[in-house]
Amino acid sequence: MSNETIPEPGAESGASDPASATATGDGTASAAPTDNAPAASVAEEGPHRAKSKTKPKPIITSIEELLTFAYESNARLLEFSREDLKKLAITDEGIASQSVLVGSLAPTDPTLSTPFKLLQYAARQGVPLKRAEDGDLARALNRLVDLAVVALGHSPLFRVWVDQLVDPRKDPQLPTEHLRDEARRVGVDKLGLTPKQFKAADRQRLVKNAIACYGLLRALQREWTLDQFIDASYGSVWRYEAPEAAGLERAASEVGASRDLNVLGIVGANYLARIARLERQVTQLEREAGAAWNRETQLRDELSTVKEREQSAMARADAFSADVVRLQKELAAERDNRVVDKSHMADDYETLRTRIIRRLGGEIDLLTDGLHALRNGAPNVAEEFLDRSLLALTREVEQLKDASGGFA
Repeated sequence: MSNETIPEPGAESGASDPASATATGDGTASAAPTDNAPAASVAEEGPHRAKSKTKPKPIITSIEELLTFAYESNARLLEFSREDLKKLAITDEGIASQSVLVGSLAPTDPTLSTPFKLLQYAARQGVPLKRAEDGDLARALNRLVDLAVVALGHSPLFRVWVDQLVDPRKDPQLPTEHLRDEARRVGVDKLGLTPKQFKAADRQRLVKNAIACYGLLRALQREWTLDQFIDASYGSVWRYEAPEAAGLERAASEVGASRDLNVLGIVGANYLARIARLERQVTQLEREAGAAWNRETQLRDELSTVKEREQSAMARADAFSADVVRLQKELAAERDNRVVDKSHMADDYETLRTRIIRRLGGEIDLLTDGLHALRNGAPNVAEEFLDRSLLALTREVEQLKDASGGFA
């Protein structure tokens, strides 16, 4: 969350007093005390502005005295200078006695005005409260916030939610609408009061203070952003304060008569900043949507191209499959033919081999007889045997040539 000042809740009826104004005896508003103001002062809450003598400002020298002053004062806001706050002793031993003091004073504050004063005062300083921070101001403000939580824990509204007040992330969470409903239903029996001691106006004040305390605490804990604080305040308090069916004139009159110009400025600036953020988000989303549309169109075109390529590839695959089937059939037929040819060739080979063997065997016999006749001095007989053998071999060669197609 940013360090913006947390706006205060509106007054109980009519136009609320400015957060920075202090009521004077003559009914006019004077500037709130600065950090150098001596001791404590208050911004009065009541609608009556009758002239009265200014009460002497009490001298506060301890956290206990500051708590007592906050509970006993009828002021809506607590005014105490930073310099005086830094002078108050903050010790670990003092927390027990201060918590006991809060427990004794809490029943006198059924509307939770004092926890609101403490939390609003701590938030108004604009100091991020970190537990590890050693500054005197942060330590003192942390102590006031802790004591405000103790005070809230004594209220029937928050008694069962103390763990969630201390740890904002502990479940179950406390919705502000639930808090509003419970505050509107709280009875005098739970508060230990009589109907005369707790009237309808007090109940309305309790509703506003309870929601304001819860929102301020979450802001101080850095758990809520200013957006969340304003939304919770509007959803649980502000929208119920708006006049029903307010026309242009009445709405302008209410806004123009308001003296909470700082609050109006904070809320207005917050909503304008949100609108600007939303407009930037819308512009960014429109750009992203346009880019997504262009990308979708591109992908559709690419998908169409891919589908066309796929169809072409499928057609080629079908043609290849047909070719494969045809070639497989031709190969099978060729294999069958080769088996038959091989069988015929084997038969032809055996026939030719047998014939050649017979032919060569016969010619060998003739040549043998011719050689024998030549050796025995019968060349004529030998010549006859040679002629017969040569003629037979020549015929065989011619037959072989004819069988091979004329190639030798």
